[in-house]
Amino acid sequence: MNRRNVITAGLAAAALAALGGSVLAPAANAQSLQDRLSSGQARDARDSGAVLPALRVISIVRNRHPGAQVLDAELVRGASPQYIIKILTREGRRIDVVVDARTGRILQER
Repeated sequence: MNRRNVITAGLAAAALAALGGSVLAPAANAQSLQDRLSSGQARDARDSGAVLPALRVISIVRNRHPGAQVLDAELVRGASPQYIIKILTREGRRIDVVVDARTGRILQER
């Protein structure tokens, strides 16, 4: 990931945080906040080898969507942990790409 994309992703994450996640429905937002790992928890999971590094998963998503801009990446806990990578395609479409955090396999795009 180049410096510009890192900065862009950081600004997008900050903007979403400032909105309080209001882009999600209240019930979905409450569930998402409970399941989402903090940055420290995600780092521990990565360091222990339980999940792939986020940058590797982002690279997988970018290979599938060349030229896409990464808006946010989050690690969601569960029996099968998943990354949700929010992207903006070159065509201007916003997509959530759900990726198996252990294998890097793309599970869903919504």
